[in-house]
Amino acid sequence: MTALIQVDQLEKTFLMHQFGEKRITGCRGIGFTAHKGEFLGITGQSGSGKSTIIKCIYRTYLPSSGHIRYQSERFGLLDLADAPDRTMLAIRKEEIGYVSQFLSIMPRMTALEFVMEPLLDMGKNETKARLRARDMLAHFNLREALWDTYPKTFSGGEKLRLNLARAMARQSRLLLLDEPTASLDEASKETVKERINDLKKSGTTMIGIFHDLDFMESVVDRTYKLEHGLLEEVM
Repeated sequence: MTALIQVDQLEKTFLMHQFGEKRITGCRGIGFTAHKGEFLGITGQSGSGKSTIIKCIYRTYLPSSGHIRYQSERFGLLDLADAPDRTMLAIRKEEIGYVSQFLSIMPRMTALEFVMEPLLDMGKNETKARLRARDMLAHFNLREALWDTYPKTFSGGEKLRLNLARAMARQSRLLLLDEPTASLDEASKETVKERINDLKKSGTTMIGIFHDLDFMESVVDRTYKLEHGLLEEVM
């Protein structure tokens, strides 16, 4: 079976100028492979480097060394660790989704427009994008009264559900999830679990980082633990 993504000897270090140019290791020697429709879960203490791995794959962090070989539908096999910025922008737009527990949104964009935006960028017409966005907002139990309002007033849980609606509406080939159940109640977690299982059945590959181990174990296929910057599979 051909891997969708293969990470090999990934390392990220940060240069901290305020400490006399001290180098801090975010992660090192990271390696794993994920296939189509597979969900990998990564655990570890806060500050262990879990988010660093996800951000290197998404390339909001530029890896210091190593390889992230990704089988793109548009570009073929490429290394996300050193792919051109223009290629990465296209990959994010068309193939790789990212869910953060934090909401980043234009101040004058409504919740409905926020979910529609990536669908329009992918070429869907406005009518289909609007219908899909409305379905996803309803699926994640965001009240219809909120759809045409600005999300800066939303609660933490509402913002996270909005992020999930936006990312999962796209049906990306690869979906990266950074604490996807933070701030969610049990009913909302069940909704997320349903959608994750739907995405797995449709072939979406997912890599997620978690503190909620019970939820993680209910959805992932394989688990890795990050400790002291090193990643090991939990058997």
